[in-house]
Amino acid sequence: MQVIERTFSEFLRQPKEVVANLAQHDVVLRRRNAPDLYLSLAASDTSRTKTIECLARLLGKIAADSPEAMDNAIESAFPWVEFLSTDERRDFADELTRTILASASVQSFSLVEQTLLEWQNTAEILSDPELTALLSGPFTITHGGRVPCPPAAD
Repeated sequence: MQVIERTFSEFLRQPKEVVANLAQHDVVLRRRNAPDLYLSLAASDTSRTKTIECLARLLGKIAADSPEAMDNAIESAFPWVEFLSTDERRDFADELTRTILASASVQSFSLVEQTLLEWQNTAEILSDPELTALLSGPFTITHGGRVPCPPAAD
């Protein structure tokens, strides 16, 4: 489905016209000094979520039945995995697949983005031997003692 752009002020002035666009397009409402908004029919969103869930199940099945095919797919989709060990690549593939599936089940995908970012950051650190050595310890405590626990929330 194609996405069209409208301004937020257009939506406020002519909401029926903007909503009419939803029959054929999703709509991005551009706003000044604020994040853009995304308008979509609920059925379209449900369809996207079901599709993502289906793809996550397929990824899980491929990973279980053919680890080599999954490794090839991961390497192709995410070139930075070159810096991960074989075990780390499999851990990444497993975590990504489980996170996508779980995210689809609750229709919230921010953890997928976080998972990708964290693994990419790990690969970036591993690509730099000096940084890897620095972050691998040993660590010297220079603050003078234990950090106290924060007070309990009421």
